[in-house]
Amino acid sequence: MDKVEYLGKCLCINANGKKLLIVGDLHLGYEEVLNEGGVFVTREMFKEMISYFDRVFERVGKVEYVILLGDVKHDFGRILRQEQNDLLMLFGYLEGKLNKGGEIVIVKGNHDKIVEPIANSAGVRVSDYFTIGEYCFIHGDRELVGILDDGIRFWIMGHGHPAIRLSDGIKVEKYKCFLIGQYKGKEIIIVPSFLEYNEGSDPRENDLGMAWDFNYNRFNVKIVNSESLEVLDFGKLGKLKL
Repeated sequence: MDKVEYLGKCLCINANGKKLLIVGDLHLGYEEVLNEGGVFVTREMFKEMISYFDRVFERVGKVEYVILLGDVKHDFGRILRQEQNDLLMLFGYLEGKLNKGGEIVIVKGNHDKIVEPIANSAGVRVSDYFTIGEYCFIHGDRELVGILDDGIRFWIMGHGHPAIRLSDGIKVEKYKCFLIGQYKGKEIIIVPSFLEYNEGSDPRENDLGMAWDFNYNRFNVKIVNSESLEVLDFGKLGKLKL
């Protein structure tokens, strides 16, 4: 039986007898772009990312597929040295988490215009979308031919970097979240960004930039606790107070 498990910022899906780990926007190279712009941050993102993945794989074990939902690199028009180094190290790490015959797949995002040279050198597949069973994995920034096929029930996507602002009456904090809803007969799951330096955007305040006019008020919100890897159901977005 197919199963979707929310695990921190990731999804683990069992589909067609295969175990898949789904990861949202990584934006590797983000620190180098900030440094170039005069914002000096320590370059700890990759180390922190691997530590997070270690905790995830402790839970799920080895998988048949790791699916990266686009924007694996940050810079639009160049391949930065940090991007190349981090991506190659990431691919090597993820290869060690695959069962025999497993595969890493990148569904191409708007930041990934020139990701192929790095991916090809590591034997990583790059595609506009990827399907297995009833699931279709896309970035979410553009409509694509084929994703409306009758056999597809689920669209799993990134791009929007969803996050929700919550208040306890004294302070307001923002939390990464999944958004789960329906659109034209498809079940939609929008995955939060994996990038830790920016929580993301609240759809009640900002346009998430998705290719479809989703009614987010009818979407369920699942908030991520990255420390415990728990994901908490907060109900319909439209019922949450700003």
